[in-house]
Amino acid sequence: MLFGMCTSRLVVPGGVAKLIVGAISMGIGGSLASQAERDHYPYLKNHTAARVIRSCAGEVEREVEEVLGPVGVDEGTCRAVAKALRWSTAFLLKFGQGLEEVPTSRLYVSVFTIGLGYLIGGLVPLFPYFFIPQASTALIYSCVVMGVVLLVFGAIKAQFTGAYTSNSTLGVWKGIVWGAVSTLLVGGLAAGAALGIVKALEGAFRWWGVDGR
Repeated sequence: MLFGMCTSRLVVPGGVAKLIVGAISMGIGGSLASQAERDHYPYLKNHTAARVIRSCAGEVEREVEEVLGPVGVDEGTCRAVAKALRWSTAFLLKFGQGLEEVPTSRLYVSVFTIGLGYLIGGLVPLFPYFFIPQASTALIYSCVVMGVVLLVFGAIKAQFTGAYTSNSTLGVWKGIVWGAVSTLLVGGLAAGAALGIVKALEGAFRWWGVDGR
């Protein structure tokens, strides 16, 4: 494990290499997911078009009503919309199944945003190791830095999304504080779980090695 090494000189190259590999793999994964979604859209479009051709007018009206009915559109208006959109597969795909055609540019945007986000997010906890030679000391500062970052991120997220600030039982500032603390708790639990799993695996491998001899 990186934090178990004695000096930061070993942690930094290993950490940076892991971040680069992770950023590349995450970016490619995001691009492949977007490509799969883009390639799947024409199939669904043709499938929906064939289904519309086979269906009667009442079936199309029913599907349109399933989309517009929950938002308060009356039955007569739904029939009129169904008649106007009788051959519109884009409407059924977008509002019925929540699917839209994926532009090719999204493939490259996914690579950049996901990969860069992974790289920057990973450099934050690694930052203290660049300046503190002792890895065990740098680990403490790394935890502090990440704690502050999670608190700030949680507060900003709560402010901009209104997830907690719009709650009538909490004031605006209490909502922001709760958003910050909850983000810190989630991040801390995730880090603790990862640490516990690695420790358990280390113990299992150590036991297996001793037992194997």
